[in-house]
Amino acid sequence: MTFQLVLSGLALGCIYSMIALGYHITFVTSRTLNFAQGSAMMLGAVIMLIATVDFGLPAIVGIALAIALLGLFGLALERLAVRPFVQRGSIGWVLSTLAVGIVVENVVQLVFGKSPRGIDSPLVQQPVTVMGAGIYPLELLIPVVVLLIAVVARLAYGNTMIGRGLRATAFDRDAAQAMGIDVNRMVGLSYAVSAMLAAVGGVLLGPLIGVSSHMGFLIGLKAFAVAIVGGLQNPVGILIAGLGYGVAESLIGGYFGSSAKEIFGFGLVILVLFLRPAGLFGKTTLRRI
Repeated sequence: MTFQLVLSGLALGCIYSMIALGYHITFVTSRTLNFAQGSAMMLGAVIMLIATVDFGLPAIVGIALAIALLGLFGLALERLAVRPFVQRGSIGWVLSTLAVGIVVENVVQLVFGKSPRGIDSPLVQQPVTVMGAGIYPLELLIPVVVLLIAVVARLAYGNTMIGRGLRATAFDRDAAQAMGIDVNRMVGLSYAVSAMLAAVGGVLLGPLIGVSSHMGFLIGLKAFAVAIVGGLQNPVGILIAGLGYGVAESLIGGYFGSSAKEIFGFGLVILVLFLRPAGLFGKTTLRRI
C-alpha cells in the first residue's frame, strides 16, 4: 500500500509542480502572480472534455485546443486584469486575477453544470502492477510528460530569442527595455505560458479525478503552497517541493484521512513562511533603496 501511495503521490506532485511553475514564471518576469491559475487548470480540462466527449474530436486535438485556448486566456488576463494595475503602481492585480478565476468558475458551472464528468481514457481503465502496486498508466505517464516539458522549457529558455527575452526581463526589466526588448510582450507571454502549463495539468488530471467547475480552486491553492515552500524564484526548488508535497500528502491522506493531509500541507506553508520566508530553496536578496 505504501509504494502505491508513493507512486500516486509522485504523479500528483508533478501536477502541483507544473502549475506552481506558472506562478514562478509570472513572478520572476513581472513580480506579479496569476491567482486564476487553478481556474485555468480547470478550464483546460473542461475544454478538452467538451472537445473530445461532446464533439468527438481525437484526444490529441482536444489537448492541443485546450492548451492553445488557455494561452490566449493568459494573454487576455495579463492585458486586462494585470497590466492596468501594474502601470498605476497598484496591487489591485491580486484581487482582479482572483475575481477572473471566480467568474470563470461560475460561468463554467452555469454552462457545464455542477456534477463532475469523467473522461473515458484507455490510460485510466485498467491499472497495471508495478512491484505489487496497482497504478493507472496515466499516473506513470504524468512524470514523463512533466520531465519532458521541463527539459524543453530549459532548452528554449537558454537557446531561443524569446527565451533570452524572458530571461533578460526577469533579470532586470529596465535594462531589458533599454536593450530594445518589448517588456510588456514578455510579461504577456509569461502569463500565456503560465496558463498553458495549467492547461496541461488539467488535461492530465481530468481523466484521473473527473472534470468539474470546482476542481481547480484547491489544486491551484496547493500549487501556490508548493511555490512558496520551494521558493518562488527557484524552479528546481519548486519541482522538488512539488514531488515531496505530493508524496507526503498521499501518504498522510492514505493513512490518516483527507483532513490530516490538508492540515499537514497548509501547516507546512505557515512553518516555512515563519522560518524561511524565501522558501526552502529560495534566497533572500538585498535591494538598495
